[in-house]
Amino acid sequence: MLAEVDRICELWPHPFIQLADDNSFVNRLYWRRLLPELAKRKVRWFTETDLSVYRDETLLQLMHDAGCVEVLIGLESPNTLGLKGLETRRDWKRRQLGHHTEAIERIQAAGIRVNACFVVGLDGQGPEIFDRILEWVDETLPFDVQVTLPTPFPGTPFYRQLEQQGRLLDPLAWERCTLFDLNFEPSEMSAETLRRGFHRLVAQLYTDIATQRRKRHFHRLQRLARWGQVIPGSNTR
Repeated sequence: MLAEVDRICELWPHPFIQLADDNSFVNRLYWRRLLPELAKRKVRWFTETDLSVYRDETLLQLMHDAGCVEVLIGLESPNTLGLKGLETRRDWKRRQLGHHTEAIERIQAAGIRVNACFVVGLDGQGPEIFDRILEWVDETLPFDVQVTLPTPFPGTPFYRQLEQQGRLLDPLAWERCTLFDLNFEPSEMSAETLRRGFHRLVAQLYTDIATQRRKRHFHRLQRLARWGQVIPGSNTR
């Protein structure tokens, strides 16, 4: 990995790199060895992780010192709707719902932006999910937000499930495999309601007022952290 980073730095003087791993920090020992070496390269980077990194203050500091600018965290839903059964074994994300605010506060206080990611249209989610995500973002204030639609990629268990249930809109629509185009019938609302709600939600999340408010909150957390005044999970807005 370091050899690849070194080669990138030969091509671009100041690269911004994505470390492409769906859950980068599962092997903490590996990263505790890697991050000090990565820090010597003085590059800026982002990656994907689960929520658990907030519990490891040493890791967060190492990440920040090594140039980590942002982490993408797949929260998927702001409430229990849609989360039950989403993971095949433990429903881990469902059990983390009560830790969202504290986790994002701690990560961002460490100087690392959070891109909170949600999926709308999961089985069990009705039209109320759009307003609930807006409320969650307004309360929690992650630096960035990403919203996608459930996407049945051919060859996946999700595709086979929808195919067996007769819910695929077009089994051969490869052009809809974008995360932002709908290709199935939702369980709790019409396809048109999901499309319209999705477009409205994205438009509201990315108004200038909304994005600037999230950015101001992130920078305020940095000031409070420098002064030693951040209380993880508290309302520091």
